[in-house]
Amino acid sequence: EVVFVLDTTGSMSGLIQAAKANIWSIARTMASAQPQPEIRVGLVAYRDRGDDYVTQVVDLSSDLDSMYAKLMDFGAAGGGDGPEAVNEALHAAVHQIQWSPNPKAYQAIFLVGDAQPHMDYPDDVKFPVTLKAAAARGIVVNTVQAGSDPMTEQAWQQIAQLSQGSHFKVSQGGDAIAVVTPFDTP
Repeated sequence: EVVFVLDTTGSMSGLIQAAKANIWSIARTMASAQPQPEIRVGLVAYRDRGDDYVTQVVDLSSDLDSMYAKLMDFGAAGGGDGPEAVNEALHAAVHQIQWSPNPKAYQAIFLVGDAQPHMDYPDDVKFPVTLKAAAARGIVVNTVQAGSDPMTEQAWQQIAQLSQGSHFKVSQGGDAIAVVTPFDTP
């Protein structure tokens, strides 16, 4: 089970196509593993307060064609102040997605974006609290940084470290990334 949490703010406009391509590459790679796993994919698009939406949640589904279509429908708009609603997006991914109770299921979140979280909103759940809840459920959070903002890199690395995940960085051109899961042979 994999949930992709994607920044869809205006600052991602030059990166969103590459980010979506990377997301789909990860999903395809996981789906083509041998032996072939049962894969379910979910999506959380996020922007920021004051935009058309803060989060849009698409629950886990094994219909990869439908998920691909929904992913491709996301466009970049809004934002504008640097930090984004990352805390709300991670909280939605952990608490609004219908994760399987199967303890053998590999469960991961891939946070994809180019701006650090708002840590100044007094009424949201900060990512360290959400990451503890994710860890208690066995959910690994990986980060995929689009662009090269050093503040984002610091936050993305911290998020990955707190959740036993990996941190990846992709350039404006949308480099391909390789992801190792517990199902890969060493």
